[in-house]
Amino acid sequence: MTASVQRNQTADTLKGLAVLFMIQVHIMEQFASVATNETIVGKIAYMLGGPFCATVFLAVMGYFLAVSKKPFDYFIKRGVQLFALGILLNIGRSFHLFISLFYEKITLNPLHFLFGADILTLAGLSIILLAFIRLISKDNWILFLLLMLFFAGLSNFSLISDDNQSYILGFLFNHANHSYFPLIPWFSYVVAGYLFYIIYSKYKSYIFPFRYWQWIITTALSLVIIWFARWAFHIAYDLPAYYHHHFLFFLWCLALMLLYTLLSHSIIIRMKNNLFIHYVAWTGKNVTAIYFIQWLIIGNIATAIYQTQDLLQSEIWFIIVTAVSAALTIAWLKIMTLIKSKNESLL
Repeated sequence: MTASVQRNQTADTLKGLAVLFMIQVHIMEQFASVATNETIVGKIAYMLGGPFCATVFLAVMGYFLAVSKKPFDYFIKRGVQLFALGILLNIGRSFHLFISLFYEKITLNPLHFLFGADILTLAGLSIILLAFIRLISKDNWILFLLLMLFFAGLSNFSLISDDNQSYILGFLFNHANHSYFPLIPWFSYVVAGYLFYIIYSKYKSYIFPFRYWQWIITTALSLVIIWFARWAFHIAYDLPAYYHHHFLFFLWCLALMLLYTLLSHSIIIRMKNNLFIHYVAWTGKNVTAIYFIQWLIIGNIATAIYQTQDLLQSEIWFIIVTAVSAALTIAWLKIMTLIKSKNESLL
């Protein structure tokens, strides 16, 4: 990849694909029936929405944070904004559910949905934590390697709590039902993306001119991924195990991400003018808005049709939600541009 403060098409495309995979897996989780989830298409959706999704999204986020030259206070402000946006999204996507709870149509704990540890809250905490780490060192790859292994390895220890009433721990290292993306182990993927940028920018002139190295790395990664694929697939399909996976699964995902990035980059640079690549890259650039909107749609509809849809219906929902999310994102961007231009004209 090209190390630049400008947008990186491969990174944006990978993030955009992660968003599309995420919409698909959210549809399967919330709309699709148990029988539909058990089909081969359902299982593939979970695989694409697992190791090819959140892990890649977080690693690409870490990559862009490493590229960023923004100061400490910007990182803190952005982290707080994303965390608050995550809580706001929890309220918005559960609005229909909260109404049903109020009228006692459903008996659930509303706090589990209000304080759910999802990927936006994780992103916010990760940026805040990285802001402090950058005060120590911005480009010491050994430090970031140790941090990556430390956060990934912590998930193997007994300090992890199963307390369903501890909402603060849910954001940090909980196994509770409402803790989907706690800081441990998921922060390790953010650090992995940050580490990749440091190593690539420092040593690309030594490694990448040698084509044999790329073939050796690709072959080695492929063998590791294939050898442990069945074991990893079962974890990806088991959502509690996936959300709170241990160190070995992290290493497997890391190998998969490296191979996926190498292969994707080689394809993207040959198809950089392709309309689909441009659309996916645009999705990656506007990931926060699209992620927010698709969850508002899926979360509120799911209260009415939770796990009732067959395979065809689920795929139709995927097309509808993806198209509507893109359309609403375009509208949102135009509104924001209009507001910005009016504010500038007043100065």
